[in-house]
Amino acid sequence: MEFEDISLEIADGIAKITMRRPDKLNALRDQTGDELQAAFDVVENDPDVRVVVFTGEGRAFGAGYDLSIIEPDVVPDLAKVLEEHFNPLTVKMRKSRLPIISVVNGPCAGASVGLALSGDIVIAGKSAYFYEPFVGLALTPDAGNTIFLPRIVGRIRAAGAMFLGDRISAEEALSWGMVWRVYEDEELMAKADEMAQKLSSLSPKSLAHTKNLIYEASEPGLSRLLDLERDAQGDVCKGPEMKASIARFFASRR
Repeated sequence: MEFEDISLEIADGIAKITMRRPDKLNALRDQTGDELQAAFDVVENDPDVRVVVFTGEGRAFGAGYDLSIIEPDVVPDLAKVLEEHFNPLTVKMRKSRLPIISVVNGPCAGASVGLALSGDIVIAGKSAYFYEPFVGLALTPDAGNTIFLPRIVGRIRAAGAMFLGDRISAEEALSWGMVWRVYEDEELMAKADEMAQKLSSLSPKSLAHTKNLIYEASEPGLSRLLDLERDAQGDVCKGPEMKASIARFFASRR
């Protein structure tokens, strides 16, 4: 598969998957999800790959789903978007044999938060922040957000983040347990590379079993919960509030 929205580099047992729509702050479209699924299939089936580094190009990790591509007079089938393009990606990442380092190099919003938290080790630059804008857009959190965030930070913090849509700074995310480490922005990728080198030197079988045990302990019923997210998003996107909220959102940015 030819990649347009992402890049995949493999060297010395380390795969680097980078989302590459920097002019859109790496906002996700259906094609992005498909390309990410294909990239993770490639690395999963390459016996020489030991670890994955997952990040975004430019000044952002990801701005969530690209709502600007939604036509004004069309009701989007967001349930289908999740079912076909993003929920399978979340499952692939969590069930992969490979340790995945999510490198949050800047703003990380919406569905991109779910992708970041689908990694096994999440690190962030000091300027990074996390943002759950869904309810403010008359949508519901998806891409694994309602699965990972409550289990990582607890029900009260998850509700506050999702209902109110306040930005969560990198340092706050560290204190909440969303990230493993926070580094100076200019050091972030070097630290990710060091971590990847260490993981690539460890026993692949030991890492794979350990990842699977963590998955079984922390995310039972993952597929069912992703289905619930899909159904909820499919319901709310049919209402008039969503279109009006998105229109106000983009008007406020002009």
